[in-house]
Amino acid sequence: MFDWIKRKRPAAGPTDLAALEAWAQLRGWQFKPARTQDGFVIESADWRLEWGPSHRAYLGPQEMRLRATLDIEPEAHAVVLPRALQAALEAELYQSFTGSVRTHLDEALPEEVRWLAVSTRLGSAELGPLRDALGAAGNVDVFLRAWLSGPTGELLAQAMQRDATMPLVVTLQQSVLTLRAGLAQAEPVVLAELVALFEQALGDARHCLDSFADGPPAGDPP
Repeated sequence: MFDWIKRKRPAAGPTDLAALEAWAQLRGWQFKPARTQDGFVIESADWRLEWGPSHRAYLGPQEMRLRATLDIEPEAHAVVLPRALQAALEAELYQSFTGSVRTHLDEALPEEVRWLAVSTRLGSAELGPLRDALGAAGNVDVFLRAWLSGPTGELLAQAMQRDATMPLVVTLQQSVLTLRAGLAQAEPVVLAELVALFEQALGDARHCLDSFADGPPAGDPP
């Protein structure tokens, strides 16, 4: 599955772990090489960054993951992704439903792909100027609208349109906000941009949640 995205991916290059460690330590972050596989972990007081073999086929062989917790109900879930990637995943989802692997669909596909089929999507009117750049779905549409209407929405749209070879996906699941990026080679300059984007998204998300007296409605779990 997702062969069209794999064809767009650049080949993985060598990763300079020493340069990455120096970059992280300069910012007061902890750097740890992966013990069992190619990759590394960087931790700040607020988030955890991992780079290594991909957990998502649609992102290619290597990916970067940034994670942080949010004060939101564990049942809340959401996905924000580039419009082109959304269309491709929906096409793959349709083929899975109509093909011979239908009985294995739930086990084979990541949660965020299934959410595209079962969760409420933000429409063009709700996305406004972002509608051509990204799509969003989940069971926290009140939160999604508020969150994407701020700086995070514009920054995500710019990042998602800028580089088709590095697809970005943002998910909310089990009270954890995650930014995934298909990244064949980890370089400080690229990681710095992704960290800045994630910190903006995380700060805006927490600000939006603070504006709700009891948090946004979680809706029904998938």
